[in-house]
Amino acid sequence: MALAPLFLLFFGIGPWSKINIAVTGVSFVVFYNVYLGLRLRERELVEIVQVMGGRRHHVLGYVTIPTLAAPFFAALKTGGPLAILGVIGGEFIASSEGVGHELFTSAMNLDAATEFAGLIVLVVMTLILNGVLSWLDKYALKRLGLGPRRPNERRAG
Repeated sequence: MALAPLFLLFFGIGPWSKINIAVTGVSFVVFYNVYLGLRLRERELVEIVQVMGGRRHHVLGYVTIPTLAAPFFAALKTGGPLAILGVIGGEFIASSEGVGHELFTSAMNLDAATEFAGLIVLVVMTLILNGVLSWLDKYALKRLGLGPRRPNERRAG
C-alpha cells in the first residue's frame, strides 16, 4: 500500500499501475515462502538422489518441486487477498472506475448501502480467488503424486 502512489506516478492511472501493485504485493510473499521452502529442503534426499545417479533435473523433479509445492501455493493463497487489497488501495488513491473507486465515493457520500455492496463484492471476489487457488493446489499436488490417496491406492513408480 505504501508503494501505491509511486506506482500510480510511474505507470499512470490506468490498469498497469493496479497490475503492478498486485504483482508486487504477491511477489514478496511468494519469494519469501519459496526461499524458506528451499531452506527446509532435506539435504539427505538430495544426496540420496545424487548417489543413485540422479542429475540436477532429477533432484529438481523428485525433491525440489515437491518440497516447494506446499509453500508456493500457501503463498499464493496468502498473496491473493493482498493483491486484491492492493488494487483496491490503488483505486482509492486515483481511479475513476472499479470497486475501490465505488467504495471510496460511497464512503465520501455516506452511502452505507453501496459501501456494504462493495464490501460484499470484495468478499465474493476473494472467496472465488481462494477457491480457484485451492483447486489449482489440489490439481498440482495430484499431478506431482503428493495429493491425498485412497487407503488401497498405490503410487506408481
